[in-house]
Amino acid sequence: MLQELKMKSLKGHAASIIIALALAAGLLWGTGFGAFKAIGGPKPLDSLDVSELKGQYVEAEVYLIYDWYAYTERTNTSTNRSTVTEKEYIIPVGDAEYMGLAVDAGYISTADDLLDASYELLTGASQTPGESFTVRGTILPLSGESLDFYHQVVGYDDWTAEEQQMFLPLVLKADYLGSMDQSGTWLLTAGAGVALFAAVWMLAGALTGRYQKRIRAYCKASESPEAMLEQLETFYQSTEPVNGVRTGRWMMFETGGKTTVLDAENVAWAYMRTVQHRTNGIPTGKTHGLVVRTRDKKMYEISMKKQDMVYETLDAVQRAMPHVVVGYTARLEQIYNTRLEDFVRLPYDEALRAELFGTQAAAEPYDS
Repeated sequence: MLQELKMKSLKGHAASIIIALALAAGLLWGTGFGAFKAIGGPKPLDSLDVSELKGQYVEAEVYLIYDWYAYTERTNTSTNRSTVTEKEYIIPVGDAEYMGLAVDAGYISTADDLLDASYELLTGASQTPGESFTVRGTILPLSGESLDFYHQVVGYDDWTAEEQQMFLPLVLKADYLGSMDQSGTWLLTAGAGVALFAAVWMLAGALTGRYQKRIRAYCKASESPEAMLEQLETFYQSTEPVNGVRTGRWMMFETGGKTTVLDAENVAWAYMRTVQHRTNGIPTGKTHGLVVRTRDKKMYEISMKKQDMVYETLDAVQRAMPHVVVGYTARLEQIYNTRLEDFVRLPYDEALRAELFGTQAAAEPYDS
């Protein structure tokens, strides 16, 4: 029984486990697996061959800037003022190659100063190199408009095919860890970690029998746990479930992947709950459930796909456990909450039913 229930728990959680794993993988992919790039720290840019630059997380000392080719600005609609949030430059790399460098607003002033100093150095107007600065980031492919502007600035179409190979279609994105900025990478990585933990938690719970702990606790509370487990095993194997609910000496069912076992005498009430769902006031569907309430005032709800399934299960409950009140009315709710001792007598005390519900409803006052 327990082994079979473990497999049912695993099957019941399979979709959730797969979704959680897919979500974790998707979030990590969205960051370009940046967290893994950070494990060994950035590699010195000048230690890498140009053939292995793509995707590397690097630290680079920028000592020369040839030109800029693109910028991104944000406009405040209320003041109509624009602010440059990112600017892209051309820097040397390798022995005789070039690539892009994209920096955010915090670097732009420093980069522009180095660009001016580099221009004077390259034109001979000055013999003093500009002040270098260091950036960390990931080298990503250049694409879209940035690549077009890059090619325009370097006059890419005027170079021979051999010379064009010097202009690498790559950009070092400062403060990027993977395919996005560090804060975004760590945020999505944390989300991936939560999703992965949830998947492992559900998988481990199913395989170790954590979802059957209520059964073990029930057996442990009895005078002979082993004998009780054997009796439950016999009940489980000999009882045909109706929509996942076994009834008789006990009531046994699964909710949220967890197996619940209740003493039959503790079950006092069973009825259907239907919830109408709406989106923007428009009905979008209904969900149904079998509600089970006990003498010790606990409530369980077993979701079912169709209304007929609930009716079928209620019929099975009524046949196997005739002492259980079946159906719902507001009056029954009131009696259950305030006069529990009278409530549990309703199925077999005709006089009490007549007293509480009147002579016309004395036969079946609680079947709704």
